[in-house]
Amino acid sequence: MSQKYLLFAALAALIGNSPIVSAHELGAHVHGVATLQIAVDEKNMTLYFSSPLDNLLGFEHLPRDAKQKSAVKNMADNLNKAEQLFIPTAEAQCTLQSVKLDSLVLDQKKDSQHREESGGHADLDGEFVFACKQTGKLHDLEVKLFDTFPNLHQMKVEVATLKKQASAKLTPDQRRASW
Repeated sequence: MSQKYLLFAALAALIGNSPIVSAHELGAHVHGVATLQIAVDEKNMTLYFSSPLDNLLGFEHLPRDAKQKSAVKNMADNLNKAEQLFIPTAEAQCTLQSVKLDSLVLDQKKDSQHREESGGHADLDGEFVFACKQTGKLHDLEVKLFDTFPNLHQMKVEVATLKKQASAKLTPDQRRASW
């Protein structure tokens, strides 16, 4: 079995059947709370983030006016600068490689389907991939989302590396997940 398979199997055991599981799918669409799954393999650290839109925007529907459209743009701009929001152990020499964001406010075609399925709740799911030169030296991650998104009060974090698994609850006062 490859190490990558084992890593994702461990992550799946922590969070369910899929490496990307939104807070809504976990039955935990709770305003103020987000989830972050961290998977570390030989070369990469991949972050899977899920949050109710209310935490990030203050609303959970398509933007209705210029102020809300600006809020959506600012949210996306901030999340696309993930290297400023997620700070890995410096010695690991990690560099942001890609960002994927998925939400009805970013893809308005999803809105009608969302209204039928979610009862009005909406999330944002993000995948952030960092290439790391020395993953063996990667042992923590500072999360700075609380400064950018003040409606976010708690983050449930689960970590799976090739050697261990860990979990943590982050808050504005405790922003570092260690493993």
